[in-house]
Amino acid sequence: MNRGSVPAWVALGLWVAVCTQAAPPSPTSQWALVWADEFDGSEADLDRRWESQNGPSTHILCSRWRENVSVSNGLLRLVARKERRGGQDWAAGSIWTREKFLYGYFECRYRYAGATGLNNSFWLMPVRGEDIVTGKFFEIDINEGHYPNRINTNIHNHSDIIETNGRRRHPSWPRSWTIPDADFSKEFQVFGLLWNERELVFFHNGKELRREPNRICHSPARVWLSLAVISWAGPVTEASHNQAMEVDYVRIYRIQTGSRAD
Repeated sequence: MNRGSVPAWVALGLWVAVCTQAAPPSPTSQWALVWADEFDGSEADLDRRWESQNGPSTHILCSRWRENVSVSNGLLRLVARKERRGGQDWAAGSIWTREKFLYGYFECRYRYAGATGLNNSFWLMPVRGEDIVTGKFFEIDINEGHYPNRINTNIHNHSDIIETNGRRRHPSWPRSWTIPDADFSKEFQVFGLLWNERELVFFHNGKELRREPNRICHSPARVWLSLAVISWAGPVTEASHNQAMEVDYVRIYRIQTGSRAD
């Protein structure tokens, strides 16, 4: 758990100010912390709040298992290992919250696994098969981080299919940044998303990265934390074995009843 940083409600007030180009609201009267995991508990505590993938993944180079996820010393660790499981040569971990959330401010403090070929992800998506009452079946990648310093955000529409140059795919809207002279496997980074009915605003360490109108993301979603072995994050080598994405916390805030974010 990060005990030495600026209190989350202070940072949140500053970020809302960036979002609205106005004076920051009073966090004590507007914003409430409605859910958090500081990963200070036991493995049993983790299982009470999170579900885990246990099986192969056809779209990436690894299977993912509960055994590749652990909590200790106030950190959640998702570990990549070179091991043959589920018909794949690598294994890693992916978990999602048992609870669903609709709108709010979502924040995660984590550091990347220290090797290329790994995708360090903090994202939102309904579980497949859940009813989408409003909007589309969506995925919001708050960050799919690639060692050492690449930030990748994306918004996916999994409900529709488009054809481009003879190739069928779902619509998506990615944007990426490389932060010079940085190593996100050594220092924790804070990634955030302000999600409301009107827009999606992405943040890194308290600074706005991108802002998009919210056209499709209007159903409750789970919070996901995932480590994957992939071919588009640099070379996959033996160096990835036993590398871990380490998560300090996940926190979720909502505007209290009768308050406005703008």
